[in-house]
Amino acid sequence: MTRGRDVCSVANEDHGARGRTTDKKSLLKIKSIERMSPIGMKFAHHSKGSGKSEAKKLSNAEKWVAETCELGVRGIRKEFVSDIRNYVPEGTQSAWEDEENIEKNRYDDVRLLDKTRVILKDTPDHSDYIHASYVHLDDGMSYICAQGPMQNTVEAFWIMVLQEDAKVVLQLCQTIEEGKEKCFEYIPTKTNENFGAVKVTVLDKPSNVLSLKNVKRSKLKAEYKGKANEIWHIFYSGWPDHVAADSPAVCREVRQLVHKYYGKKPIVAHCSAGIGRTGTFVAIEIAMQRLEKNQTISMSDISKELRNQRLGAIQTDQVSTFIERHAFDG
Repeated sequence: MTRGRDVCSVANEDHGARGRTTDKKSLLKIKSIERMSPIGMKFAHHSKGSGKSEAKKLSNAEKWVAETCELGVRGIRKEFVSDIRNYVPEGTQSAWEDEENIEKNRYDDVRLLDKTRVILKDTPDHSDYIHASYVHLDDGMSYICAQGPMQNTVEAFWIMVLQEDAKVVLQLCQTIEEGKEKCFEYIPTKTNENFGAVKVTVLDKPSNVLSLKNVKRSKLKAEYKGKANEIWHIFYSGWPDHVAADSPAVCREVRQLVHKYYGKKPIVAHCSAGIGRTGTFVAIEIAMQRLEKNQTISMSDISKELRNQRLGAIQTDQVSTFIERHAFDG
């Protein structure tokens, strides 16, 4: 018996030929980077009085830029293959292995760590299971990385959103992609709709975010057992499965939207499996936070730190390259 309904493996795909690629030339956008603090390329300054150029002590951000340029795309992808691709953290997965939860897993090869899983506390069927993981970042910020809701888990998904007091739900996949369901439609198609015991009402209809391609925003209210919360739903539809997003600039703006609305509460983010596009977005968040604070940055360390909380996150070398490109451009 399979543990889920499909597989999410990308091991046999030729990622080098799919989607968008980034060459070394595109990494060297010196002029744009010089305008963006704290990342800079001004590695030397002219000492007053001496008339000689002296080496400037590089910030951690500047060191990372220099090292990234030195690595190039091939080096970044080689680092992914050698350090990240086969990394699996220790930890039990008992809830995922439980026979009662098989039908609640969208994919039978996307496992779930017990130590970071979201535990539901009050559901109609008394089950505490949902395929979602806490990912804790710096300064108390946290994401909940989740698989896309299925018809039989959509009620649990909304209960989780309410339980965790989330103010933002970020959707990074379309409901149907290449003829396959990636996510059950959990947003009402009319004014309000009941998803099991949870009532969801549309307060502001989905509308395009000005200047942002493929991004829509709506405001919802979810109600369950006397508790009601207002939630911003941000839907970014321009990100194909297993490949890089259509634009680092759009990802950057989506991140700013998330920061605008999240209210210091956990951010619920999902794609289909909750590890590819979702993992990439959260890795970008971690990288950008550290660059903004001039902290030491290592994509290998970030990817492992993320996988320690959301098992299987960051699936391909192309995605790893996109994260570097986004941080470099950002």
